[in-house]
Amino acid sequence: MKTFIIRRLILLIPIVFGVMTLTFILIHAIPGDPISVIAGEQSRQLTPEERDRIAESLGLNDPLIVQYVRYIGNLFRGDMGMSIATRAPVSYEIAERLPDTLMLTASSMFIVILLSLPIGIISALKRGTWIDTVAMTTALIGVSMPAFWFGIMLMLLFSLTLGWLPTVGQGKTTIDYIKSLILPSVTLSMVLLGLVTRMVRSSMLEVLNKDYVRTAHAKGLRNQFVILRHELPNALIPILTVITGQFANLLGGVVVIETVFGWPGIGRLTVNSVFRRDYQVVTGAVLIFSAIVIIISLITDILYSIIDPRIRLQ
Repeated sequence: MKTFIIRRLILLIPIVFGVMTLTFILIHAIPGDPISVIAGEQSRQLTPEERDRIAESLGLNDPLIVQYVRYIGNLFRGDMGMSIATRAPVSYEIAERLPDTLMLTASSMFIVILLSLPIGIISALKRGTWIDTVAMTTALIGVSMPAFWFGIMLMLLFSLTLGWLPTVGQGKTTIDYIKSLILPSVTLSMVLLGLVTRMVRSSMLEVLNKDYVRTAHAKGLRNQFVILRHELPNALIPILTVITGQFANLLGGVVVIETVFGWPGIGRLTVNSVFRRDYQVVTGAVLIFSAIVIIISLITDILYSIIDPRIRLQ
């Protein structure tokens, strides 16, 4: 197991380096002037000399290759730089908002697992019945429905019409925090819920007619035991593949959902930083998102090896 993990970690090094390089190139390709954003309404009154002095203080006058080497060097020292807009450390800006993004993502994933597994299993066991038809139709609607539109509909129903939940923002007390988390979590879960439910159904159907399943039933084992001990574990690998493979889409959905609901996480920070041309914050946020995806990928590989030990030998 230890050798397996070390091998996977070594393979992740070029991926991390590639993400850092690509992020730097893309963010500097965005048109715009960060100096005008910093100066605000007074930007038109700045003389060329003043603009040049500000750019020099921010290191923007250096050639891109020099900025890139400085950027990579600072990252290896654990320094993400300073925000151009707020002049606060980027690591502080991200660390302040990371827990809220992780809470939103974790609660959404919890909803996906809580609903997709039983619905997919029941749909497979009741294949061809009205239960299967309703479940798969609902899953298809969930896959086809834009998450941000679904979020707006939830806001109209539960916030503006019924008044049960807050529209935007984040509550200060524990109860208010949970209430403000419900709508964005449910909305974000729609990114994966329909797809994972269909995958659970497909994976379960593949194992229902396997010889070891029929043997287990022939021994007189209870149906619930056969499902939990024989069928579900063997259907987990493709399910895990879909969940982790789509995790990047879930993080992409975080950016949209946090903006729609005014949730103070990294996604909203990234959108605001793009509009402000705050290069350092955007690169730092993208790097954190990439690190989360890479960590999830590593955890998935470890879970694969636990579920199916043969994978360790590959």
